[in-house]
Amino acid sequence: MAEFTANTLAGLMQQHRSELLRFLTRRLSCPETAQDIFQETFIRYNGYRKKDTVENPHAFLFRIATNLATDYLRSRTHHAFQQPEHDNILAEFEDPVASVETIAISQQELERLMLALLELPPKCRDVFVMLRLKNYSYAQVEQELGISSTMILKYLNRALSHCRLRMETDN
Repeated sequence: MAEFTANTLAGLMQQHRSELLRFLTRRLSCPETAQDIFQETFIRYNGYRKKDTVENPHAFLFRIATNLATDYLRSRTHHAFQQPEHDNILAEFEDPVASVETIAISQQELERLMLALLELPPKCRDVFVMLRLKNYSYAQVEQELGISSTMILKYLNRALSHCRLRMETDN
């Protein structure tokens, strides 16, 4: 398998940027969300590309983008139709013992994640926190940190890989 570098990924992003963003913007009716899904498409592509060879990158990128856009639209529709009164009904049936156990496990996992994040270089950690914990858009991160979308992608990939590895090895 040929070496796949960050330059190759950046070139691929540049090559398909306008077409993919146009497609996503039409589908989502929101340029900011389209930009976020565009970035996420290349994160997914890069993760997959490390495991297997992609014969038709153009088609594969559009498949990833379509799936991400569909997931986004589904989640938005799901949240729009949730009714708060149903939450109160479900609360009556919750097991308080299980909740305490679940909370304790979640807190332990959160502590492990925080330790993993502290091991990262500051910019890498900032990108992860802004995108995944504070729900910033890629454009907001670019503006706030003054770094390119390619660097954001590199930092996020590094942070995700590091955290995934730490969470798996600490179990």
